[in-house]
Amino acid sequence: MFDRILVIGATGLLGMPVVESLIQSGHRVRILTRSPARSAALFGGTVEIAEGSATEIDDVRAAMPGCDAVHINLTPATEYTATSHVIEVADGQLERLGYVSATTLSEENRWFYRADVKMRTEQLVRDSGLPYAIFCPTWVMETLQNFIRGGKWALSVDGKNPPQLHWFAATDFGRMVAASYEDDRALGKRLYVYGPDGVTIGDAMDRFAAACYPDARVIHLKVWQARLLAKLIRNTELAEVAELIGYLDTAGEFGEPALANELYGAPSITLDEWFGMERDERGGVAH
Repeated sequence: MFDRILVIGATGLLGMPVVESLIQSGHRVRILTRSPARSAALFGGTVEIAEGSATEIDDVRAAMPGCDAVHINLTPATEYTATSHVIEVADGQLERLGYVSATTLSEENRWFYRADVKMRTEQLVRDSGLPYAIFCPTWVMETLQNFIRGGKWALSVDGKNPPQLHWFAATDFGRMVAASYEDDRALGKRLYVYGPDGVTIGDAMDRFAAACYPDARVIHLKVWQARLLAKLIRNTELAEVAELIGYLDTAGEFGEPALANELYGAPSITLDEWFGMERDERGGVAH
């Protein structure tokens, strides 16, 4: 049992369930956040809160005393810098460094900026000399909420060769990651997290809307159509989605989830089960 785990990215889509599961398992958790009031409202008095940004090394340095493990779950915009700060501040003294990466990484895919950032961050972790575990999740079900607009319509960007993605629920991810902090079997490993459902994004979106937003119209766009629309309406979010879907056409899913499933129990929540559960409607970032 670690004395205290610092979670960076605790309020994110895959950060919150990790924090909640760690607390349920009896761990003491500290979070580094730029929004302490919001974080206090989310977690109540169950976590310690350190105010600051993971991209500022002095804030990381102030947050880490007394923590013997750090879990990092951030976006490509900040994760490399934050991880480098944690490693520098730790100075070889950390007992565990956990990092959330992705399933689609390969040298051939480094042209895509997300893949390149995550591969460089993984290398930082491996070269740090710290005991580490890298989690590689595919697509989390909660990202489906991103495409709902006002409950009246939904947008799906469909690739030319859409892969079957093995969707998992954030709750299952939190359980598995928290369990990995209970023993050393995850050390030095990349653990792939795949859910039970192999479904394309377009099909998942249709099913989600039908089950949870039956009055919403689902609009399917090709990647080139989404790029053009994003340019016309100057929507950077849609432009990023179009680039990500285009990347998935060539990347698909890599890796084998058997080890993670054996060690920490496979994700079991199906899409249909998740549709009927209470959900966080914030949406989130796909890893």
